[in-house]
Amino acid sequence: MDREAVPFDQLLRDETRQYLLRGMLWLSSASLVLLWVTLLSLLFSPHLELDFVRVMALVLPFSLLCLAFIGLYFFRFRHSGFHNWVYGHLLAMVVGWLVVMWMLSHGGASMLTAVETLCDILMLLMAIALFPSLRLTIAAVFPLLLLSAYFRFELMPESWLFNLVRTFCLAVLLLSGREIIYGWFRKAVRRDAEKRKLLKHFRKMALVDGLTGLSNRRHFDDILEQEIRAASRTGHSLCLILLDIDFFKRLNDSLGHQAGDDCLRRIGKLLGSTSRRPRDLAARYGGEEFAILLPETSLAGAEEVATKIARLLTQAAIPHPDSDVGSAITVSQGLVKWQAGMEAVPLLAAADEALYEAKQRGRNQFRVASISA
Repeated sequence: MDREAVPFDQLLRDETRQYLLRGMLWLSSASLVLLWVTLLSLLFSPHLELDFVRVMALVLPFSLLCLAFIGLYFFRFRHSGFHNWVYGHLLAMVVGWLVVMWMLSHGGASMLTAVETLCDILMLLMAIALFPSLRLTIAAVFPLLLLSAYFRFELMPESWLFNLVRTFCLAVLLLSGREIIYGWFRKAVRRDAEKRKLLKHFRKMALVDGLTGLSNRRHFDDILEQEIRAASRTGHSLCLILLDIDFFKRLNDSLGHQAGDDCLRRIGKLLGSTSRRPRDLAARYGGEEFAILLPETSLAGAEEVATKIARLLTQAAIPHPDSDVGSAITVSQGLVKWQAGMEAVPLLAAADEALYEAKQRGRNQFRVASISA
């Protein structure tokens, strides 16, 4: 899907998932650092009442889990985007940290204080990494919040009221801070969506004729150059039709410019219906002149398109009271088939000569340009 056309709600979901993916990368990296800082502190604190081998047996698999996610991010997730495995990794990280801290808490009062501090640091890290998703933030932060409250109660059981108020205030601070940051996040995504919408509008204005809805001259010239290069490379045929509304100035003079604009709009819609293949291109070439580019189309196929245009115009019966050809709008058409080595300017000139010949021969017809191979 064209990202410029994505509505705000979907863009917000996409940006949320991308932020969560990067947030989990950051959280995994930070967890890896904290794990090994904790392990080193155990090495240099022999007085702690901990089984170092048991702690090491837990820290190593946890470290491998973080390293695995970091590797997956750089070799897969960064290119393929968010994956549901991220949720499983987050669950494993939360459970792993709860187990690590529970084990460390048995190292005495000094270690209990350190674990409580570590718990607070992790809550802040997870709140920052997961803030776009309220559910994930609550699921990751609140188990740590409760564990921190339990450790503080173990340290100071007589201050249970203070511990309760502290826990409540910390929860409120984390959630309210998350709401403020998420509000900024939504505002940034909304501005991005508005900029993309505005950019799409400007690009459309630069490539589309505002009256008929067809491609404009600039877009047509660019695509013509591309198709000539493609035809030169592949050897496939390429045809061009230039067409002009017969006695259009008289229509404007007799019925007014509003009638002329309505006529141009109806012909634009008609030409658009005849160019349904993905690479066919109908354009307003200038004034009452139009162009149709037909890649990979033989001259016989282009003649069928020109005949179809004339037939559809007859069926449409757009009134033209001052035409010398009939009572309805008609067009004169010039067809040309691209020849190897031919550039855009001579190709257009050949189609224009064929169009002039169609007018000289009485209009309401098409002529094919004579080009020697």
